[in-house]
Amino acid sequence: MTNLRKKPTDSSQTAVYASFDDEKKPRVKTTGAWSSWLRLLSYCGIAFTLATYLHYRLPSPDTHRGIHPTTGQTQFSEYNAMKTISYLSDTLGYRIVGTVEEQQTADYLENAVRTYKKESQGLVGAPKFDIWVEQKSGTHRFDIMDNMVLKAYTNITNLVVRLSCPASASDPAGVRPCEENAVLINAHFDTTLGSPGATDDGSGIAVMLDIIRVLSQRDWSNYKNAIVFLFNGAEETLQDASHAFITMHDIKDTIRAVVNIDACGTTGREILFQANSREVIEAYKQAPYPHGTVMANDVFRTGLILSDTDFRQFVQYGNLTGIDMAIYKNSYLYHTHLDVTKHLQPGAIQHLGENTLAVVNYLAQNSSLEGIEPTSEIVFFDVHGLFFVVYSWATAYRIQMATAMVCGLLFVYIVAKTHASSPYRSVPNILGAYVKSTLSVVLSAIAALLLPTVVALFLASDSVNRHMAWFAREWYGALIFAPMAFLGSYGVQYLSYCLPGPQHVDVEYGVFISLMLAFGISTVITTQTGVASSYVFWIYCFILLIACLVNEFVLMPKSTGKMQSPKVHKLTYAISVFPLALLYTDYSHALVDIFVPLTGRMGVDTPVDIIVAIIFGMVSFMIFLPSVAHVHRFGKQLLFRILLGLVLVQMAVLGSVLLNGNHPGGWAFPYDDMHPKRIFAQHLKNLTSGENYVAIAEADHGPYIQTIVTSLENELGVQAEPRHGSMHQSDWDSVYPFSAFLGGYRFNAGPYIKSHTNDAQVAASDRVLDHLAVPVPKLSVHNEHYDPVTGVRSFTVLCVSPGYTWTVIAFDGHVLKWSIEDSEPLSHESHYVVRHVTGYGNDGWKLDLSVKVPEEHRAEAAAGQWKMRFEFTALDREVFASRGEERLIGGVGILGVVQRILPDWTTATWLSTVVKVWEL
Repeated sequence: MTNLRKKPTDSSQTAVYASFDDEKKPRVKTTGAWSSWLRLLSYCGIAFTLATYLHYRLPSPDTHRGIHPTTGQTQFSEYNAMKTISYLSDTLGYRIVGTVEEQQTADYLENAVRTYKKESQGLVGAPKFDIWVEQKSGTHRFDIMDNMVLKAYTNITNLVVRLSCPASASDPAGVRPCEENAVLINAHFDTTLGSPGATDDGSGIAVMLDIIRVLSQRDWSNYKNAIVFLFNGAEETLQDASHAFITMHDIKDTIRAVVNIDACGTTGREILFQANSREVIEAYKQAPYPHGTVMANDVFRTGLILSDTDFRQFVQYGNLTGIDMAIYKNSYLYHTHLDVTKHLQPGAIQHLGENTLAVVNYLAQNSSLEGIEPTSEIVFFDVHGLFFVVYSWATAYRIQMATAMVCGLLFVYIVAKTHASSPYRSVPNILGAYVKSTLSVVLSAIAALLLPTVVALFLASDSVNRHMAWFAREWYGALIFAPMAFLGSYGVQYLSYCLPGPQHVDVEYGVFISLMLAFGISTVITTQTGVASSYVFWIYCFILLIACLVNEFVLMPKSTGKMQSPKVHKLTYAISVFPLALLYTDYSHALVDIFVPLTGRMGVDTPVDIIVAIIFGMVSFMIFLPSVAHVHRFGKQLLFRILLGLVLVQMAVLGSVLLNGNHPGGWAFPYDDMHPKRIFAQHLKNLTSGENYVAIAEADHGPYIQTIVTSLENELGVQAEPRHGSMHQSDWDSVYPFSAFLGGYRFNAGPYIKSHTNDAQVAASDRVLDHLAVPVPKLSVHNEHYDPVTGVRSFTVLCVSPGYTWTVIAFDGHVLKWSIEDSEPLSHESHYVVRHVTGYGNDGWKLDLSVKVPEEHRAEAAAGQWKMRFEFTALDREVFASRGEERLIGGVGILGVVQRILPDWTTATWLSTVVKVWEL
C-alpha cells in the first residue's frame, strides 16, 4: 500500500512526526511484559549464581599431609600449613617486633627449615640448602598517605633460605651456575599491635615453609635458577626487614624476580593485585587456580586501598619485578584479635599454597630470569579462576580500536538500512535520534552512580545518623542503594521521551544499539588514555557488538505488514545479559569484598557512605546493563509503573533501616562480634608533665562511639575531651602516620586512680605517675659540635629505652644532614617524626643530626645554651593489654576500665604509652 503521508519539511515537524509515528505504531501487548521481565531476570540470575559459585569456590584441603596417596609424590598440604599457623597464632600469639614471641618465632622457623634440610640429604638430585640468620640495623624514608616517615631499625631478624641446584659431574669444584639468578619469595612473621596474625602473615609463612618441604624432596638436576625464601621479621613496622635484606644481604644482587605473599583477610581465594613485568605475569599462568586482574593493579596504584606490602621495598631498592599476592576476603578481621586459626576458611591456604608453588617452581625451572624489564603495558585477567589471559598493551590497543571500528561500521549500516526502509526519515533525523539515545545511556550511567549518594547523604545526616548501615554484610549495600541506582538509570530513560529532538521509531531497538555505541566510544576514549583496565570497556563493547550483529543478521524478524514484533529479539537479551552479568558479577564480588570491610579503617573524615553508594550504583548498572533498553519494550506506561515500584521499594528499605539500625541485633546496625568497630585504646603517661590520660579513638565514621564515651565519662567521673587525630597526632605518635585517620577522645585518668587506690600516698599525690614503677627511657646528646661561621649544630641523639619498643622521636627544625640513608632533609624548617624499632634484646639506638640554628639563637648556640625540643614516645614492651597485663598505679589499672565498658561489637587495639620531653 502506498504511504500517502507527506514527508516533514523542517526539524520541528520531524520531531513531532517521529513522536506521532512512535505512538501510533503497532506494539506487542503488555500482557507479555511480566514474562519478558522474568526471562530477563532469569538470564541475569543464572549468570549471577554461576559467577558467585565460581568466584567463591576453593580447592579441597589436602588431608594426606603432603604426600600423594597414589604416586607418593610430595605436594603442598594445607594440613601441614595449618599446623604452622596454629603454632604461630594460637600458641605464640602476638609476635610484635621486639617481644620474646618474635624471637621464638624466628627460632621455630629456623629449626623447621633445618629439619627439612636434614631430611633431604641423600636424596637423588637433592637441592643445596643455604641458611642465613640475618640481623641488621639501618634506616630508610617511608612516605605513606602524604606523610613522610623516617624509619630506623636495630637488629631486626631475617631468616633467609636458598634452594639451588646440586653440583653436576661437569662442575667438580661445586660451582652452581643457577645460584647466579634467583627468584625471591617473601612473607613476614611479625604481627601488628593487637593481632595474632593467623593470616597476616602466618598464612604466607606457613605456605613458604611447606613449599620448602615439597621442593626439598624433588630432583633439582634440571633447575635453572635458585629460589630464595625470605622469612622477614619486621613488616608491620613499615617494612624494615625487607629493606634490610634487599639493601644489605650478600645475595641481594642475585635476585631477579620476587613473589610476595601477604594477607588482609581470612577467607576466599588469593588475588594477584600487583604485577610489573610480562615474564612474571606469564609465570602466574601456571597457577592452577588463577585469580587476578590488571584492574586491581591499577586501583592499588591510586592509593585508594590504604595498605602496602614489602613488594614496595623490593621494587624501590632492588629494582625488581614480580607479583604481589594476598588472601583478601573477610578483612573485617584484619589487624584485630580475631585473626586466628579458627576463622580461616578451609581451602583458602590450599589455594594460596598451590598457586604459589606452581609460580615459583616455574620461574626456577623454566625461566631464564635474565633481562626482565619492568613494564605496566600489560593486560591480564582471569576468567572465573578457570584460566588466565595475558597480552601486551600493543595487542590490546589494536584489538580494542578494531572492535570500536566494527561497532562504527555496524552503526553506519543500521542508519543506512533505517533510511532505506523509512525514506521519509532523513539521515540527520536518524542520527539525531541515536545521539539522543546514546546521551541517555551515558546519563543513565551517571544517574545510577550519583543518585544512590542521595540515600547515603540521607542516612548519614545528623538527624538520621545511620552511618554505615551497610557495613555488617558486604551485600547489604545492594539492598540499600540498588533501588535508587535503577531508579536513576530508568528514570533518565523515562525523561528521554520528553526531551526535544527526534525519537526512534522503535525506542527499545534504538537504545540497545546506543548501548553498543556508548561502550564503543568509551572503549576508544579509555584506550587512548593507555590505562590497561580499559579492557573492561572493550569486553562490554565486544559482547554488545556480537549481540547486535546476531540480532541484526540472524534474529531480527522480517516485516510482514502485520503487527511488528520487537526489533530486539528475546534471544538477543540472552546473548548480552548472560555474559555481561557473568563477567561483572565476578569483578563486583572482588570490588565489594575489598572496599566494604576497608571502610572500617579508612578514617573518620572519609565519606565512606558516598563511596559505597557509588560502588553499588556502578555494580547495579553494569551487571544489568541491557535492561536500560528493555525498559522501553512495553512503552512509557509500564516504565512509569516500574519507576513507581522502585520508589516504593526504596522507601521500604529506608524505613527498615531506620527501624533496625539503632540497636545491636538489628539487621542495619553496622557492627557485630564478627564485623566489629575498630577502637584504639591507650594509657598515655606523660613522664614530664605528670599528665595521665586514657584515650580512645575510632578509625571510621560509624555511629555509636558516643555511647562508649558517655559510659566512660560516668565510670571515670570526668568529662571527655574531643581529640581529632589530624589536629592531635602527637597523642598517637606511636602509630604515626595512621594517627591522622583517627578521631576520638581522651579522659584525665588521675581522679579515677586516686579515688580507687588503696595506697594513701597515691591518693594524696598531685602526680600519680611518680608512683608508677616503669623503666625510665633516656635521650642524651653526644659528639656535639657548633660551627659559628655556618650556624650549624651537629650532634648525635642517643636513645636508651629498656623495656620499650616502637619508639618515636618527634622534633621541629631546619635539618641539613642526618643519618637517614637514601633521603635528604627538606630544604626548610619542618616537623619530623622518626620511628624506630628494635629486635628482641636491644634497647638503644642513635640518630645523627646537623641542624641550622635560627639567626636569633646563634649567640646562645655559641655559648652552648641553645636547645632543641625532642618529644619521645614509646610502647611498653612488656605491657600489651591484649595479653591481659597492665602496669598498675597504686594497684589500679585504667585500661581494664575501658575493657569492661567496650561493647562486644567492638574490637580494640591496646596501647600502653609513655611520653617524655627533652630539651637537648
